[in-house]
Amino acid sequence: MKNLKYYLLSALLLFSITNLISQDIGIELDRNEGIIEGVFIKKDNIVFELDSSNSNIKNIYVFSYDSLSERFFYDPIYDFRPRRWLELHSGVRLYINSYSSVDYAKNYSDNSFAGIVGSVTKVDDVEIEYHKRIGNNRIIGIVGKIKSVNDIPISYHKNYSENQRGGYMGKISNIDDINFDFHNKHTYSDLGNYTGKLKEINGVKFEYNQNYSGNINKGSVGKISKIGNIKIEYFKNYSSNSASGIVGKFKSITGADKRVIIY
Repeated sequence: MKNLKYYLLSALLLFSITNLISQDIGIELDRNEGIIEGVFIKKDNIVFELDSSNSNIKNIYVFSYDSLSERFFYDPIYDFRPRRWLELHSGVRLYINSYSSVDYAKNYSDNSFAGIVGSVTKVDDVEIEYHKRIGNNRIIGIVGKIKSVNDIPISYHKNYSENQRGGYMGKISNIDDINFDFHNKHTYSDLGNYTGKLKEINGVKFEYNQNYSGNINKGSVGKISKIGNIKIEYFKNYSSNSASGIVGKFKSITGADKRVIIY
């Protein structure tokens, strides 16, 4: 009987660890404001942090081992962050514990046209490539943005009409096999103030409080209401809540989704 309990406990632990490791999307959520503060994407020993205001890459964290990147990804606090950093083009920071060599973009014509002369292109064996001023890159607004880190490609939304109307042309569309989609411009998204906000990351859907008639969502219109299977609720515009001054304030977060972790 003891052996059976031991095996069941071991199987449960292994199942939990497997599910945990399968997560590669992290969302930093401001519960009071109902907004996404940051997005973290883990690819092997590298973690990308995206700026919530423009969905551009803000920081890149490079670790020596996958286990270290996992520890940081599941709790991205300062103590777990690599100690040293270098500034890449356009203010993007690359964090790394130690390095012994750095290379930079030379004064070649294509680098000059892209405005990346003098920008970091290699840190030890970590290679950084930037988008050049070719094709539609200038129109899209991605000249000088990061194109790849090692063998991890990064692409951006093209200058299609719906992307332009939604205000997400030039925002990240893919980090390797992880795709990003944003809400198009339409009546409901305009009323709900979520045009151009995150709609989906690799099948994980993002929903926002609508501007319903009757003003039931007063104070929380446009706030994030669902991330995958995780539900975020705010105090509704009921008389008792209004009298207490808590309409629109954060109430609860419930549910779980093994595809994403909420900070």
